[in-house]
Amino acid sequence: MELIDKMSGKFHSNSKFYAAERYGTQFTGKIGANDTPPTEAQVAQRERFAQAKANVAQLTPEQVTAYQEAFAKQHKYKSLQGYMLAQEMAKLSE
Repeated sequence: MELIDKMSGKFHSNSKFYAAERYGTQFTGKIGANDTPPTEAQVAQRERFAQAKANVAQLTPEQVTAYQEAFAKQHKYKSLQGYMLAQEMAKLSE
C-alpha cells in the first residue's frame, strides 16, 4: 500500500519546490528566480498586452455585443474574454 498515490503542486505557499506528474512519471522540481532582466521586445509585448487589456475594459456595450456575435461564429477561441483580448492585440499590432 502506498502512503501517497499522487502529489501535485507546491508543497507550501512560500515554497519554491513543487511536485508534478507528466506522462505517468512523477517528479519534483525547483522554481528558480530569473535574474535576467526582460529584453526590449519583452517589455514592448508586456506594454501591448497591458494596453489591450485596458482597451477591453473600456469597450462600450455595443462593442461587446459585436464581439459576442463574432465570437459565436468562430471556433478558435474558447472564451469571449480571450477572443476580445486577441482582437484588441491584433489592432495594436497593425
